[in-house]
This record gives sequence, structure tokens and C-alpha cells, in this order.
Amino acid sequence: MKKKISESIQAKTFLSMLALLLACCVIIYAVVMVFLPKNYQTELESQATSDFYRLMETLERSGWEAGSEEILAFSMKNNATVRITDTDGSDVFSVNYADPENWEETDRTMTCSATFQEGWQTYQVSADISLVAVSQSYEILLKLIPLIAVVILLISVLAALVCSRYFSRPLIHICSVAKRMTSLDMTWKCEVKQRDEIGVLADSLNEMSERLNNALVSLQDANEQLQKDIEREREQEKQRIDFFTAVSHELKTPIAIIKGELEGMIYQVGEYKDRDTYLRHCMKTVNDMERIVKDILSAARMGGSDFKLERTDLDISRMLQKACRKVMGRIEDKEMELRQDIQPDFHYEGDARLMEKVFANVLDNAVAYSPRGAVVTVTLQDGVLSVENSGIHIEQEDLEQLFTPFYRVDKSRNRNSGGSGLGLYITKTILDHHGISYSMENTENGVRFTALFRLL
Repeated sequence: MKKKISESIQAKTFLSMLALLLACCVIIYAVVMVFLPKNYQTELESQATSDFYRLMETLERSGWEAGSEEILAFSMKNNATVRITDTDGSDVFSVNYADPENWEETDRTMTCSATFQEGWQTYQVSADISLVAVSQSYEILLKLIPLIAVVILLISVLAALVCSRYFSRPLIHICSVAKRMTSLDMTWKCEVKQRDEIGVLADSLNEMSERLNNALVSLQDANEQLQKDIEREREQEKQRIDFFTAVSHELKTPIAIIKGELEGMIYQVGEYKDRDTYLRHCMKTVNDMERIVKDILSAARMGGSDFKLERTDLDISRMLQKACRKVMGRIEDKEMELRQDIQPDFHYEGDARLMEKVFANVLDNAVAYSPRGAVVTVTLQDGVLSVENSGIHIEQEDLEQLFTPFYRVDKSRNRNSGGSGLGLYITKTILDHHGISYSMENTENGVRFTALFRLL
């Protein structure tokens, strides 16, 4: 019980207010019991003294016989016994309205006496006044103690209950939402309308919760961004490792070929005695290596963080037509057909040298991987570039890897049927830098590459 009370501000407030109110009421009632009879006695004595002096004035004017009614009225009003004696001490008149014999020792009394002249005779008037009303009032106060105690208790309990609920309810509400704050739950608000210190506390908590919520949201956003940056960094690191692994693999084969042929020519082994033939073959292999190295350097340069585009206004239509003319010789050699549907004067802000490389890579791939007699269709309409080559389809798992460095659909990695495997990766990197979306998909007739230069 004591623990519950110590942990409840409402209970402590109720008990404190109850004790305070009971103490105040008891003190007030005690003060009333002490000072009310005294004040009442003083008032009665003052009134009786005033009435006695007025009576003496009347007796001075008219004598005691004519003033007998006033004497009787004074005795009745003040509950007094009045005696008039002459100079010999003999009673000449008395009124016993209050019987002194019935007075108790605890009864308060007062005596007033004075003399007056009537003719040549001097009379003495004495009045014994009973202040029994004072004792009666004190007794009444004592008798009322049980009733007053019950009333005081009820009023104190009700007042303490109301006060404790009034003061503790907002504090309990603030405490509950403060506990929720400790669990980082900021979806609450203190609905306290008071303008005192409790209201200020509630407003401060609301403001603090709003700021904490904003800070938590910012931290969460920053954490999510950090996680994304970490994942992106990991992915980039993995790509770099895969890239350099693929580079080493790509260069290892031609280097081994050149080394073997040179050793064969040096030691004049078998067919390698024909040095002129194999020197030309070595030269071709070196040229292939040079092309691979150039592609690697180009891809590495574009992958750097300090790489920037040199944007200018480009006539995409003319650049695409120029790229088509460059592959016409290879298309004629393979007895293929090139169909063009290019809208004139389509312009775009981009890097001219890099965009020429994109068009060359896409068209080279379309021609290189199409069978003899196939059709290559180049379309540019409303900012959508489409290059479709017929007569071939690519497996879905290969489509998803086409833009990966050194990836080739031909698993034998025969250089007579494919390039270095960097063409589409370089194309992807250039388009990403330009913010151009792209895709590669199978169609009913073949494979189609699509790039969106602007939103439709």
C-alpha cells in the first residue's frame, strides 16, 4: 500500500490535500471555540453595561417607582437580578428575574452597581447579570463537534479529491506520454489546455517531441542513405574486382598467344619457321590487345568520380545517319538489309564524342551478331531510338547480363564471333551519365535495343 502511494502522484496529492484541509478546519474550529465565547461574553457585558447606564439615567430622572417597568425590562432582557437599597441597606425594590440560587459555578456572571438621588434620599442599585448564554454557546459548540467533524471530513475528502484530480490528471497524462517518448514513439501530443506551469511543460514536451521526431526522421533518412551508399560502394567494389579479373583474363590469352608464337619463331619450331606469316599474326593479336586496352581505359575513365560530360547541342538525326553509313560496308558484305526511319532535326544536349560511340557500338553489335541476310531496322521517332536486328534471339539470362563488362553470349569467347565484351558496357556507362534510359529485349523477329532521349 505504501509503495503504491509513493508511486502515485494522485494518491500523494489527495492525502496531502486531505491532511491540509483537515488541519485547517480543525484549527479554524478550535479558534472559533476559543474566541467565540470570549467575544460573545465581551459583547454581552458591553450591552448589559450600556443598558444599566441607561436604566440609571431613567431612575435619576423619574425615580425608582416610576421606573419600575424599565427595571423589569432590564432584568428580563439581560437575565439579571436588580436590587435597590437605601442608605441603611434596606431593600426598597427588587426584581428576581434570574434566580442566583440556580446559577452554577461554571456560569459566567457580572455585577453592576450605582447610586442615584431621589429627593433627599440616596439609593444604591445593584444588578447581578447572568451570562449563561456564553456557557450555552460553548456547550453548543462542543455538542456540534461530531457533526462538524463529519462535515469537515466529507468536505475535506471531496475537496482533496477534486484538487488532486485537477492537479494530477495533466501530470499523469504528461507522464504517460513521456514514457512513450522513451520508446521513441513520437506519434502523440499533450492535450493540456492550461496556461500555468503545467501547460508550459506540456507545450515544451510537444515542441521537444516534434523536434525529436524530425531529428529521428532525419537520422533514419541519413541511415537509409548511408546503407544505400554502403551497398552501392560494395557493389562498385565488387564490379571493380570483377572488372580487373575479367581484364586479366582477357589480356592473358593474347599475351600467351604472342609469347608462344614468338618463342616458336625464335627457336624455329615447325611451322613457326615461316616468320613472316606469324609476325603478321602477332601484329593482328597486338592490334586486338590495343583495342581492348583502349576500351578498358575508356571504360575506366568514364567510371571515375571526376568524369564530366562536355554537353553541347547535338543533331541526333544526323549523327545516327552518319553511324548507319559507316556500317553499310559490313552490311553489304553479309548481304543484309538496313532500314531507316529517322525523323529529321531531332536535337539533344549531350557529349558528341560519346554519343557517336553509343551509336557505333549498338549498330556494330546488331550487324556482328545477325546472320547473313538479316534485316537491321533503325528508328528514331519522338525521342525514342530503336535498333532491331532480325534472325536471332537471346536467352533471358543472357539478356540480363549483356551490359556486364566482358560478357559475351558466345560462351566460347571466340573473337571471330564477338568483340572484347566491353562495347555494351561502355554504351551503358555513357547512357547512364546522360540520364538516358535503355533496354534490350527479344521481339517476334529478333532482338531490339531501345533508348529514350526524352519522356513521352
